[in-house]
Amino acid sequence: MPRSRRIVIDIALMIGVGLLLAVLGPFGTFDARFAYRLIYWIALMLAGYALYKPIMAGALVAAARLHLPDMAGWAAAAILASLPMSVVVWWVGRLGLPLRWPDADRALLLYGNVLVIGGLASLLLWYGQKRRSVTSEPAVPEPAPPITTPRPALLDRLPPGFGPDIVALEMEDHYLRVHGAYGSELILLRMRDAVQEVAPLIGAQVHRSWWVARAAVRETHREGRGLRLVLTGGVEARVSRAMVPVLEAEGWW
Repeated sequence: MPRSRRIVIDIALMIGVGLLLAVLGPFGTFDARFAYRLIYWIALMLAGYALYKPIMAGALVAAARLHLPDMAGWAAAAILASLPMSVVVWWVGRLGLPLRWPDADRALLLYGNVLVIGGLASLLLWYGQKRRSVTSEPAVPEPAPPITTPRPALLDRLPPGFGPDIVALEMEDHYLRVHGAYGSELILLRMRDAVQEVAPLIGAQVHRSWWVARAAVRETHREGRGLRLVLTGGVEARVSRAMVPVLEAEGWW
């Protein structure tokens, strides 16, 4: 999905949440006129989107690199982004009034209220992003065969509950990390042996430290002359400069 369309969908979602909050009037705003509540909540939701979205994106990338679940990234983003958002909410509430800092109890209560609203809103954004990444079509001329059939021999080296998919292989010193759709496992194996055992999955060794299953590619990120592939589960794999034109010619994106 184009980036501009994703942003439009996210903003429309935030406006919808702002409209719902204007109707409900939580945290003492129900006594205000509806027009004021509408402007107040929609403005705060859009400001929150500008704060939470980049922090959430960074937290999800960090969670993937640390091999943590996406939910951990979402929780960290909600906790961090609610700090500057609390300052914004406090400042908006003091418009036209003397700017006096709240005491500790009021500040903690304000942060808690912001965390509830901001956490739920960022959860909606995260869930919507997950659904779009799952339902979006791969940017290749033809759908690649499922990466789960036929069964690769490498799965016999992994715990029974690892499956069903192998997303990527990553070298870590003398060990090999096998990335799946729901986690990863570290085994003692050379990359060249693992590439043989991962057959007949369709993929390529995109970097000296990475082998990637073609059907697992969800997005591409340019980094100068280099490239990163965003895979199923949020894993990011580096592509060497020499492999970029090769993969592009083969229709990987």
